[in-house]
Amino acid sequence: MPAPSRSLLIAELKRTLREQGLTYAQIAKALKLSLPTIKRMFSREDFTLQRFERICELAGCSLADIATRAHERSTPVRQLTLAQERQIVGDPKLLLVTWLVINHATMEDIVRDYRLTGPDVLAQFIRLDRLKVIELQPGNRVRLLISRHFSWRPGGPVQRYIYEKMLQDFMSSSFSGVDEEFWFHGSQLSDASLAALKRALHAAARECAVIVDSERAPTRDRRGAAFVLALRRWSYAGFAPFERK
Repeated sequence: MPAPSRSLLIAELKRTLREQGLTYAQIAKALKLSLPTIKRMFSREDFTLQRFERICELAGCSLADIATRAHERSTPVRQLTLAQERQIVGDPKLLLVTWLVINHATMEDIVRDYRLTGPDVLAQFIRLDRLKVIELQPGNRVRLLISRHFSWRPGGPVQRYIYEKMLQDFMSSSFSGVDEEFWFHGSQLSDASLAALKRALHAAARECAVIVDSERAPTRDRRGAAFVLALRRWSYAGFAPFERK
């Protein structure tokens, strides 16, 4: 595992201090240094190893803990754990904010468009920061920690929720509007052709993700949209009585 940079280590230490409610004034008193000296150390990222470890102790952790957390935050997450997904779907408010921040909504966007206050949103941001979905930055800005190729766990809590709730709602449309499209086609396929279709769908999904990630229009000019790509071995159950066994 490559060692995190000095900046990443100090950023993670600052985050830990905030979580523990430790102020620079308290650290200065414990280290018997002036408050300006402590502020200067953090702003210039100028620490001796001994002082860094001492501050870690005050925060109830070790340098190794800070390094591990910093590494995890610097490595894009491609998939969450079952426990993380259960937390997200277990709280409607957290699920909503997760959905919005993955789609690059800011706190201002969420407060404007939903019946959530700034403190409501901040509380969910903090939870997502702890789940390592985002990094909460100064000014209540967020940086996504998930990979561009992130996906929910197959058959996991979020995917089941999407299927049972979101997809059912999404499909309750005639898809006849001028800005709607719906394609459905089925056929008898060999394993080789099925594999080729999977590759084509993966390529289409990546292209769609690039389009979504490249959205730069003001949020006031955006409207909700969704798309679905799906493929599986499937035969219509209604035809089963006519099949030759």
